[in-house]
Amino acid sequence: MLRLPSAASPRVLSSLLTRGNAEAKPLHLRGLFGGSTGGSVAVRGWPSLAPAPLRARAAARMCVLAAQLGAEGSTPADVSSAATAAPGATAAAAAAVASNGLPLSSAVGGAAIRAGSGYKLPPPEIASIVDAPAQPALSYSPDRKLVGAGAGVGLGAAMADEGCSCGLPPIYEMARPELKLGGVRLDPDLYASSKMSYYTGISIVPSTEVVPAPADKCHHITGYPPGSWLNYVSWSPDGSKIAFTVRSPGGPGDPPRRPLELWLADPATGAARPALPPPAPGATAALGLPYTGLNTVFDDYAWLDDDTLVAAVLPAGLQPPPARPPLPPGPKVQDNTAGKKVQNRTWPDLLKDEYDVALWEHYGTSELLKLDTRTGQATVIGPPRMYIEVDPSPDGRYLLVTWLERPWSTALPAGRFPRRTQLWTRDGALVRELAALPLAEDIPIAFNSCRTGPRGISWRDDAPSEIYWIEAQDGGDPAVEVSPRDVVFGLTADAAAADPAAAPRRIAQTDLRCGGVAWCDGDLAILFESWYKTRRSVWWRFSPDRPEQPKTVIFDRNYEDTYGDPGSPLTRRTQWGTYSIARITPDPATLAALQLAAAETEAAQAAEAAAAAALSTASAASSDAESSNGKAAAAGNGAAPATAAAAATSAAAAATAATKRVTRAGLASGSGTWLLMSGSGASPEGNKPFLDLFHLESGETHRLWQSRPPHYESSGSIMSDTDPAAPITLEGLSLMFSRESAADPPQTYLRTLTDAGRSWQERQVTAFPHPYPQLRELQREVLRYPRSDGVMLTATLYTPPGYDPKTHGPLPCIVWAYPREFKTKEAAGQMRRSPHQFTSIGSTSPTLWLARGYAVLDGPTLPIVADVKEDTEGSTTTGPAPEPNDTFIEQLTDSARAAVMEVVKRGVADPGRVSVGGHSYGAFMTANLVAHAPDLFAAGIARTGAYNRTLTPFGFQNEERTLWQAPDVYNRMSPFMAADKISKPLLLVHGEDDNNPGTFPLQSERFYQALKGHGATCRLVLLPHEGHGYRAYESIMHCLYEQDQWIERYAGYGRLDPGYVTEDSASGPDGSASE
Repeated sequence: MLRLPSAASPRVLSSLLTRGNAEAKPLHLRGLFGGSTGGSVAVRGWPSLAPAPLRARAAARMCVLAAQLGAEGSTPADVSSAATAAPGATAAAAAAVASNGLPLSSAVGGAAIRAGSGYKLPPPEIASIVDAPAQPALSYSPDRKLVGAGAGVGLGAAMADEGCSCGLPPIYEMARPELKLGGVRLDPDLYASSKMSYYTGISIVPSTEVVPAPADKCHHITGYPPGSWLNYVSWSPDGSKIAFTVRSPGGPGDPPRRPLELWLADPATGAARPALPPPAPGATAALGLPYTGLNTVFDDYAWLDDDTLVAAVLPAGLQPPPARPPLPPGPKVQDNTAGKKVQNRTWPDLLKDEYDVALWEHYGTSELLKLDTRTGQATVIGPPRMYIEVDPSPDGRYLLVTWLERPWSTALPAGRFPRRTQLWTRDGALVRELAALPLAEDIPIAFNSCRTGPRGISWRDDAPSEIYWIEAQDGGDPAVEVSPRDVVFGLTADAAAADPAAAPRRIAQTDLRCGGVAWCDGDLAILFESWYKTRRSVWWRFSPDRPEQPKTVIFDRNYEDTYGDPGSPLTRRTQWGTYSIARITPDPATLAALQLAAAETEAAQAAEAAAAAALSTASAASSDAESSNGKAAAAGNGAAPATAAAAATSAAAAATAATKRVTRAGLASGSGTWLLMSGSGASPEGNKPFLDLFHLESGETHRLWQSRPPHYESSGSIMSDTDPAAPITLEGLSLMFSRESAADPPQTYLRTLTDAGRSWQERQVTAFPHPYPQLRELQREVLRYPRSDGVMLTATLYTPPGYDPKTHGPLPCIVWAYPREFKTKEAAGQMRRSPHQFTSIGSTSPTLWLARGYAVLDGPTLPIVADVKEDTEGSTTTGPAPEPNDTFIEQLTDSARAAVMEVVKRGVADPGRVSVGGHSYGAFMTANLVAHAPDLFAAGIARTGAYNRTLTPFGFQNEERTLWQAPDVYNRMSPFMAADKISKPLLLVHGEDDNNPGTFPLQSERFYQALKGHGATCRLVLLPHEGHGYRAYESIMHCLYEQDQWIERYAGYGRLDPGYVTEDSASGPDGSASE
């Protein structure tokens, strides 16, 4: 029998005061609340186009719950009068329901998810959307031979899971024992990351079929223990095998939970078998297991070639973990008598003592095994160590092996522990040591800081076995002025093997912080560098095989300027199964089309020149009169500054003008380098993804395709690259595309271009049903409106199906947001969304409340801009440049006010029933808004936030200054310091195991105490076993229930659950919508 955890329900603390009770006195409490931290989520599988469907067991449970809801009489019902109001709703609430005439459910939720449990279900119209089956994840086999080449052969294959790749696990799965060591959370039963997602099955579908395919067109992987959970699924390089791991769910009647076992399946037959041989007779098996178990705490396995893989396994003879000593060995001491200056943000889950160290080394240690999948022969090639990465070379002849080593630290996470990287042969022989990095305790907290020594050690994607890495020349400190700042080195594995003293080649360098390299071939690679302070991004072209040739600039731009984003180059599959930048080879049809485009450019330039000459003549004739009028206007009115709206439009026009048109000497010449660039196509009218043909030498572009209303389309991977030796041309080019609209979910298509991309053939790949048909007719509008300082803002307004503001009047409105920082007003005001995208509703999304009759203003931009302080004429102000957070409160409240006024002006939102909410930094935002703009909002919901910035003294979010450098900023931005000013109801929700740096549960616990100490209407809900994001079915459902009741009570229709337990339940609030 499965034993449930002791924490079988969320912890709820409330301080709810009856509205209007002016004599309620603050209650001051003293005590110590300890904060606990939460776990990270490990997810591994094939690339997915969409989430996977619910597990069969979970779906069955949903059916039971639905039947339970029906039995309790809480199914949705249309109501139009007070006579059908929900039990517990007041007359005022019923009148509110009746007054606007919008069909509403009377359900209130509150049914227990499990008998005797404190977890409750939200109203069924919300629960039914969360429970809806999701789409499967898809992955094409590496060969992709017949995708788009013609139908009927059936040799290509697509892989789809028949279960759930993430879903909503039950709370008992989240409550499993968990170790928190060195910033890592691991499952002691599995020797793996804790709280992993999983699949419940794999099915093979011919690539010519539309997914979901008919049952007779697909077959399932079988042979592994029924009911197992699957992880780490991957194709072999040639697609002839599928590798995956198997583990027991550990539920009632299941086998015990043990380390993961590696299996192999034949996709042609679906038959599966264990991959690794069992321990030899008489050998001491690890943990006494009858099979060779994997250790996936840090790494899992990798394919060397079509038939060989290397895996991290439990060391032979591994004994059970050490027991905790009955007595502590001594006090815990941290020492800095050397006077080192070491600044770090608030890292969670660090090592605490020698027992933690013993567990850390026990669970993190693995040995490396090379497996021949044809014969089953397994050979140990790496002795027991704390391996964190094993990376085969593209040709499979060498390995880059990295492991952690002592000394460990109680002040830093594992990512900063000493590490060693070596180059090995595929048989485990040492070729060369590449890096031996010490403990990294002195990395500055500023952005663009990095570790000293080689970093980013990896393989070139376009070469069989060449290593490259980056080394900082500034000691990793961006405050140090030096040129170059970073250097990129290269070394072929063959050269290192032939000569252990072979020196690496210096192949590139940057003056900003290097962000990596995108490889094409020996003549072409793209080098990226950027700088946070200026938001500058530079792309360089260089020749990796001829580094003596000078590199040339491709783009030098502000990366916050989305209107000027040129996109990213598409890649193709190489002969080694890696992906490199795709060169496009000219073909006759494309060259002919480009010659026509060049002729159009010449005609346009001639017309522009003639127009300019005519304008110059007209201007000269009236210059004296215009000069006189201009002087008079300037004297009387002053120079009018350009508005941010005009600036944003100008930025878009400048970006368009900066796009170089096709000329005969450039793109149309057929010479030089052609690339395909795919981008979001941001513009003042919204995102319009595009695909451009780009000439690297001249910078000229030819637009092949761009998304057009009423659809939102975007290009994906090249699919006509199955022969690595064959050139890629536009004629016959096959690409994956996705298409969606405001009403229809995304579907995937295979598009084959003809006539230089001016026409194409298309085949549908997926035909998924609408995930929530009850909201198919929801209304969605992207709003644009100005802030008081002229910065243009954007928000997406959702209203329920059938809603008409003239007929139904204003609705209660939920504002859900997340503030972001920008360097300039122009960048802050740019449009970054599309009115034609489908509305994806997540399990905790505010748009769930459309089903409850609310308007939702989702994602209103709340930009915090650095340049809002404008210098006046003659100003002699000196000092550091302004930082965004210097005016955080003013900009935040100004943006929120503009958003609320916009929806109120449109007649959609009832100004007395507007609530505000957010998650993480959005929760921090929410608390600040109810503190500093109480006139705007009737209530707030703050999930998993940080409220006292003095508890994150070495920086937070994008703030680089420390508490001691900017004490006023830290204090003014902390809603904790304004607890005495908060008068509007505030719901706090927090995962009790939150491990996000800076948002420990202590933040919510202390903030709740401060609020209650000043008599604020507040409630704190702590969700057991949840991290920064909530995952368990019970946790998510209960969180939605709490949010629904809070909004209904203080900013909604007043549909109250009589079982909603509060401190003042005896008297109860009056249920009115707002004061």
